[in-house]
Amino acid sequence: MADNNIQYLNKSFSDFKSNLINYAKTYFPTAYNDFSDANPGAMFIEMASYVGDVMSFYLDNQIQENFLLYAKEKENLYAMSYVLGYRPKASYASSATIDLYQQMPSLPGSNPLIPDTTYGLIVPSNTTITSISTGIKFLTTQQVDFTDTGSAVITFYDNDTFLVRKSIPAISAEIKEATFDFTTPQKFSTINISDTNVLQILDVTDSDGNLWYEVPYLAQSTIYDKLSNPTYNSDQVPYLLKLKRVPRRFVSRLLSDNSLQLEFGAGVSNKSDDDIIPTPDNIQLGLAPGISNLLDDYNQTSIFYTQEYGLAPSNTTLTVRYLIGGGIISNVPANDLTNIDLTPVYFKSLITDNTIKNSLISTNPNPSSGGRNADEIEEIRNNALYAHSSQLRAVTKNDYIVRALSLPSDYGSISKVYVTQDLNSNPQQTVAPTATSNPLSLDMYILAYNSNKQLTQATTILKENLSTYLNEYRMVTDAINIKDAFYINIGVNFDITVVGGFNNQLVLQECINNLKNYFDIDKWQINRPIVLSEITVILLQTKGVQSVVKLEITNKEDINGNTYSTLGYDIAGATRNGNIYPSADPCIFEVRYPDTDIQGRVVTY
Repeated sequence: MADNNIQYLNKSFSDFKSNLINYAKTYFPTAYNDFSDANPGAMFIEMASYVGDVMSFYLDNQIQENFLLYAKEKENLYAMSYVLGYRPKASYASSATIDLYQQMPSLPGSNPLIPDTTYGLIVPSNTTITSISTGIKFLTTQQVDFTDTGSAVITFYDNDTFLVRKSIPAISAEIKEATFDFTTPQKFSTINISDTNVLQILDVTDSDGNLWYEVPYLAQSTIYDKLSNPTYNSDQVPYLLKLKRVPRRFVSRLLSDNSLQLEFGAGVSNKSDDDIIPTPDNIQLGLAPGISNLLDDYNQTSIFYTQEYGLAPSNTTLTVRYLIGGGIISNVPANDLTNIDLTPVYFKSLITDNTIKNSLISTNPNPSSGGRNADEIEEIRNNALYAHSSQLRAVTKNDYIVRALSLPSDYGSISKVYVTQDLNSNPQQTVAPTATSNPLSLDMYILAYNSNKQLTQATTILKENLSTYLNEYRMVTDAINIKDAFYINIGVNFDITVVGGFNNQLVLQECINNLKNYFDIDKWQINRPIVLSEITVILLQTKGVQSVVKLEITNKEDINGNTYSTLGYDIAGATRNGNIYPSADPCIFEVRYPDTDIQGRVVTY
């Protein structure tokens, strides 16, 4: 029987049945020769074919579930996504811009009248604002300080009272809390948060007051740490960015039922986290006689006394605060977020004026957007493939530009970035100086915004934060010189003629508005030239414009730097073939005060 010709390529029920019948005819021609459906032997052949078909299906299915491109089971897709570096989302929060208004009395004795900022309110972050139509809750993501009126819009209200407006971002979310008791320590213990639509973990605190920190994977022992910046008022950087070692850490994973699982470390030893200097003695290479344990010992974990992927919680109670919300239903219409919770709002001074506090109102001038439901299967598949290819590492110039612009706003705001190969042996300004030109070094030129969203030089603290941030993503062979880019302030003067029958002032105002939009600083990048023909086309396309008689770009320079840049620029000398080119040093053109720096006239022939 061992030499029988057996077919191993059967897949379906009909294949198995046909081959079993042929096998019986070949090897048992006299013992069994009635293959009609009425014969009881046909039942056994079909049952064997059924088992073969089912086994074949399960085999194919198990093989298929091992490949990201073909897997169908959500649980398998989640597991492979985490391996490839993508974290599936249970929900996406809707975001909105909230306008907050408060009444503020005028300063006694002031002439002209100005607001008395001692009556300014503090609206903490995570203040709740509820939709009046759907009841969905939004949380503010930043603190609002009405005592600082630098970025506020102030209008006269009534009876020597001003109305002060500030805008902040908010997301559709609600803070919830859960507690979990731990007794005997267990390696890699887990807890499950059964709420669905969990957006993120806010914080985890044990009964002793210790914070537990979320990390991407338990082997990561450091996190970014926020330190309050004492010079925040001068450099507009709220926090200093530092790295902190955290033995108390955890990872979170979304499960297939949309609940969230938290996993903690395996550390149960008495050793504290400590760095040691690797030597041949402590990594056991070469000096000790006997069999070498190279594969086991040449590993950073063998030269690092650690708490085994973080501590395991024991004899304590963990309090987990987390955000839930989002989804497609969280996209609310305009002017719907008006029910603000005044409980956490307070005065910065010792004033207690409920009339002023109750004057605080909120609204969203535009609909909220971005809220949607959990990742679908195809979204998980494609996002995981992207995460695997990018791995959050900065490799190309564009990677560095995007990564620098992604610096969290708590550590300062980078407005413009330009990256080029380092060609200078003496960098103009650098966080990590190089003695000679490094062929693997990049020059990163940056600019920041001031409180009025005008270009300014980045402060030293902002550069240090950016340097710390980039070190977590840059290639080990790359060096980055962080330098100051330059900004050149310009003005625009133009003369137009207007078609008969159109109102001159309305046409002129529309032209100015179109140029304001064209020179919006968000649309300009470092080293972009000014194309005069583009400006001319914008003017000519404005309804009512007959012709453009004059178009002039002027340099706005302020030697003292109080209003404009201190840099002068030869506009005429930089103009070639209708284009105004930037200098060899990376720079950007900026219309600093669009309301006054763009001037136009209507002329006649």
